[in-house]
Amino acid sequence: MRRKIIKQGHNTLTITLPSEWTKRFNLEAGKEVDLIEKENGLFISTYRNGETKKTEFDITGMDIPTIWKYFMGVYREGYDEVVVKFNPESSLESPYKFLTHHKYDPKYKKEGKKVKIIEVLHGFVDRFIGFEIIEHGKDYIRIKEMGELTSKEFDNSLRRVFLLIQQMAEETLEAINTNDPSLLNHMHEVDINLDKFHDYCIRILNKIANKESHKTSLLFANLYLLELIGDEFKNIAHDLTAGFSSSNLKNIKEIASLVKDQLDLYYELFYKFDRAKIDQLSEIDKKTYLNFFNFYKKAGDDEREIFHHLRIIGRYINALLELRIEMEF
Repeated sequence: MRRKIIKQGHNTLTITLPSEWTKRFNLEAGKEVDLIEKENGLFISTYRNGETKKTEFDITGMDIPTIWKYFMGVYREGYDEVVVKFNPESSLESPYKFLTHHKYDPKYKKEGKKVKIIEVLHGFVDRFIGFEIIEHGKDYIRIKEMGELTSKEFDNSLRRVFLLIQQMAEETLEAINTNDPSLLNHMHEVDINLDKFHDYCIRILNKIANKESHKTSLLFANLYLLELIGDEFKNIAHDLTAGFSSSNLKNIKEIASLVKDQLDLYYELFYKFDRAKIDQLSEIDKKTYLNFFNFYKKAGDDEREIFHHLRIIGRYINALLELRIEMEF
């Protein structure tokens, strides 16, 4: 939409806000909006607007995966304050038991060990950037966001997501080239950090971005695919450290190297659009696709399983490439 600039006084320029937009966000004279300066313009946001977004939920009787879903839901949606109710007599296992492949990490090998619910909740809250427990009673805790979200924080966190994925690709390739799966024992820790920054990006987009913006929708999709790529690397790490033969992975080395090259190229392309890099990404994909049947003829079962995960990553990169091209228009 277009708005005419109106001159008021000697040095002041103003524009009017669309009436439908102001009604939807309950804006009226005297209320405040945030102005976020970007390279190509000025973004007007209703973020905060003097109000605190609050909610509460009760985790009594929930299992760990369900509790994770509730925490992620309120966090990503951008709630400023959350009250979590619980049964003070209850206990649970480590909150990370169902979040990661804990079996190949010594810290999570104690099966069946349960701790008090308040300790478990501290583990949940620590997983989310900016969330802190500010109050707890006999049967509840109150969580609040500490700090302020900005577009700069989004940019920094998104770049961190990319760098963590590149780290996963590099370490996976090294483990395959050296036949040393122990190099991947900490991969779930890397994936946890990736998930933390992914959720933080989603939270920022939900709080300060225009949800109807086409570019914002594309960023949501990018983040979703990047998280899925991280999960595939975690699956590869689990396979290689959980009994897969690491002595015969010679047939998988080339595809692992090509996938790493794809990720490095996409990272560069995301921040600096370049037609030449698009052509390079397409050539790599063709190379892996054309060698698919030859690979399966000579590969062992373990190699085929790893190859499957790497091909999924390649497909996700192709989907990311389509999104990045669309962002240019």
